[in-house]
Formats: sequence, C-alpha cells, structure tokens
Amino acid sequence: MALTRFLTAVRTRLEDPVALVNTVIALIAVLAAFAAGEPAIVSAQTPSAQAAAPATPLTYDAALDLATSRNLGLEAVRRQRAIREAAIRIARQLPNPDVSFELTRDTPHETVGVDFPIEIGGKRSRRIDLANEELTLADVDVRAELRAVRKELRQAFYSLVAGDARVTVADSVLEISRRVRDAAQARFETGAAPRLEVLQADLGVTRAEAELDLARSVRIAAQANLNAILNLPPQQAVAVSGTLIDRTSAPAYPIALASAITSNVDLVRLDREIAVEQRRADLLRAERTPTPTFSLGAMFNNPGGDFNSGLSGAVSVGVPIFSRNQGEIAESIATTSQLRAEREATTRDVENTVFAIVARIDAQRRQLDAYQQRLVPTATDLESLAEESYRAGRTSILGVLDAQRSLRDLRREALQVMLDLQFSLADLEEILGTTLP
Repeated sequence: MALTRFLTAVRTRLEDPVALVNTVIALIAVLAAFAAGEPAIVSAQTPSAQAAAPATPLTYDAALDLATSRNLGLEAVRRQRAIREAAIRIARQLPNPDVSFELTRDTPHETVGVDFPIEIGGKRSRRIDLANEELTLADVDVRAELRAVRKELRQAFYSLVAGDARVTVADSVLEISRRVRDAAQARFETGAAPRLEVLQADLGVTRAEAELDLARSVRIAAQANLNAILNLPPQQAVAVSGTLIDRTSAPAYPIALASAITSNVDLVRLDREIAVEQRRADLLRAERTPTPTFSLGAMFNNPGGDFNSGLSGAVSVGVPIFSRNQGEIAESIATTSQLRAEREATTRDVENTVFAIVARIDAQRRQLDAYQQRLVPTATDLESLAEESYRAGRTSILGVLDAQRSLRDLRREALQVMLDLQFSLADLEEILGTTLP
C-alpha cells in the first residue's frame, strides 16, 4: 500500500522535480525510522490513552490490585530492573583485542600486530556474580515502593471512606437541627417559646449546613489523593465500598515480630547489600591475578634482510608488586562490617516499632469499643430525650443544642478513632513488609 502511494506520487509529480525529491526524501525517512524501531513515530500515531476509571464502587482489595498494576511510581521502579539486567550483559563482555599497523621508512617497512588480553583467575565469573547479586536489589526496590504504595493506598482509601461517613454524620446533624428549628418555630407560633429560641435554632441549622459543605470538600480532597495513587485524573469521581472497621485484624506481637524479621524491606535490603559487598570483595581478590596479553604480529617488505616477511609473537603480563587492590579490599571489608552493624541497629528498631504499633492498635480498639458500645449510643439517646422534652415544654432549647453538639462531637471522635486505627494498621503493614488480611 505504501509502495502504491509512492508510485502514484511519482507519476503525479514528474513535472515538478522539487516535489518529487521531497517525496522520495520523506519516504526514505519513514522507512529508516521504522527500520530503527523509532518509538516517536509509533507514539505520534497511537497516543497513550488515559487510564479508565473503575465502573463500580471499589473495595479495598480491588483498589489494591489497581494500585499495584497502574501506579506510576511503582511502574518507574519496575523499569529499573532493565538497568540491572543490562549491567549483567556488561559484566559478560570479553575484552576487545587491539590491532595495530605500522608503516615506516625503516625495514621492515610494514608491521601488523594483534593483542589479545585473556582474563584468568575467575575475573569474568566473579564480575557476573556481582552483577547477578546487584540484580536482586532491583527486586528489593520494587518491594520498597510496593510497601509505600500499600501504606498510601490504605490511608487514602479509608480517608475517603471516612469522608463519606463524615458527610453522612453532617447530613444527620443537619436533619436534627432542622427538626429542632421546626419545633422551636411551632412553639413560638403557639406562644410557648420566645423568638430567641427560634433564632438559636436557625443558627444551629446554618452551622450544620456549613459543616456539611466542609465535609463534602474534605471528601473531594480525599478522593483526589486516592486518584493519584490509582493513576486517575484528580477530578475523576470514585466511589468506594466498605467501612472503617473493615480489615482491622492484626497479629499479636510475637507473630508480628517474627514476620517483620523475615520480610521487613529494610532488613532484606541490608542482607542483599551485604551479599553484594561480599561479591565485590571476591571480584577484587580475583583481579589481583594479572591479565596476560598475547601478541601476534607480522612483518612485510624487508628488502636486504635475511627474510622479506615473517611472523612474531609475544606475551606481556603486569607484575602486581605495588598495587594488589589492598585498599579496595579493606574498604569492602569495612563496608560489610558497617552494614552488619546497621542491620543489628535496624533489627532493634524494628522490634521496638512493632511493639509500639501493636500496643497502639490495642489501645485504639479499646477506645473504639467504648465509643461504639457506650458513648455514641448514650449520646444518641440523650439527644432524642432532650428533643422530646423540648417539644413537651419541659426544657429549654439550650439543652437540646447542647445534646446535639455532644452527639455530633462524639460521632466525629468515633470516626477519627476508626481512621487512626486504619493508619496504625498501615504503619504495621509498612514495618512488616506484607499485607495484613
């Protein structure tokens, strides 16, 4: 098809040499770009589309799957593996030979030589072992970024759940305020209450409306944070399903500590860095062995001599007298010792951090039980009783407003305790390096 279009253009532009030359040049450029695998042409033809938004309300598990597959930061870290793999290819390379040619007025007039450096003593294999060990650091980088994504996702997801709950609480408070205002208006119209109580009730409605607007704005901000993790536009509407008490199970301290010791990303990284440094020390020791260079040459055009042409050979070896990588090996040994000490310090920090987080989670669970089982139900009953008492004329509107304010504050505090519990679980997941059930 491209060839047909080209021939058609040639036939139509034979009378215009400049246009014909431009057509040929354009076709050559296109063919050269495709032959070289030029990505710019492909990207110009097929621009990348925006990530599609989820069609149904997201559960936490679905959001986690989306984040691990679409998060841009995680994708960037995954691409680092190709860099490590290229380092392995570099380590496998053999040294190139040197070719020389000399032309002089002396005899022999022409000389050709080839030098072949031959690595011995296991240098190449040690170099490959070091590159393979460094490749494992790419996996550690992915695990570290995945740990950060999991923590950010739990915080953002349940912040959005809390935003929905705050909107619901603010809406219920607004409904109660309107009922109280209607009751105050009815009592005022019958002459059982002064105008002051109606004004106070109106003020409560206005305050409740402002708090509802604020709750909706906070919910939009939480949605933008979640969209950033899921690689979605900031204005994209996202619905989530679940409650703030979902996925709140956590292991006891001994189990959590055992899991952290084996899967904590910081400890795993230090183990890998120690292994890399040991491989580097092995390579430095192998490089103590000199690399012999075998030379093969030929001489031509030797008039007047015993021969007109001939071959020559030689071997050169560097003598390791002054430099035998003593400083580099000492540096590697010291680095390994420092990494081991850092691992011990990190292990101690992990033990104390796990203990503190587990204790905090236990305290937050007890606090949440108090809010759910006693404080919020009692405040709800008190608010209902105060409203009924006001309707019956047995109490003033100040008592109703005070009970309403107490119920609102306790509901907010309960939501904050539940959100703090989710944040603590996110901290525990981060220190463990794994996902909690």
